[in-house]
Amino acid sequence: MSQSSLPKLQHVTITYRPTEKEQLKAFYTKVLGFREKPVPKVVQPLGWVWFNTADPAVELHCVPDEALVSANSRHHFCVEIDDLEDQRERLKKAGCAIVEAKPLPFRPRFFSRDPFGNLIEFVKVEGDYVSAGEAAELN
Repeated sequence: MSQSSLPKLQHVTITYRPTEKEQLKAFYTKVLGFREKPVPKVVQPLGWVWFNTADPAVELHCVPDEALVSANSRHHFCVEIDDLEDQRERLKKAGCAIVEAKPLPFRPRFFSRDPFGNLIEFVKVEGDYVSAGEAAELN
């Protein structure tokens, strides 16, 4: 299969409690730095909120749902961050707990949950961790 025939990720969808739309917008714009994107008129009555990411082809979609995300869920999405320590401090100031992750070569990272229970991995890409790990196994 060629690279061009692989599926293309268009968006990731997470949920939030319907009564907390403004809190959702504030968290994802002020704490994480995403930019809100207007949703099409046809879905505006559904309460959806969309955000642009650094990749114009991939969006973050947030839909209201009364069901809470399980506190034990490991389902997550990952955000690449240039300054992990700054992001860590912004999350702490927002009242979010930090969960340290198992170290990977060239991939400092940690996890946190947003105010709606969605698990997010934060990573800084510093090099090729796959090759580094394979080289370490050979030694």
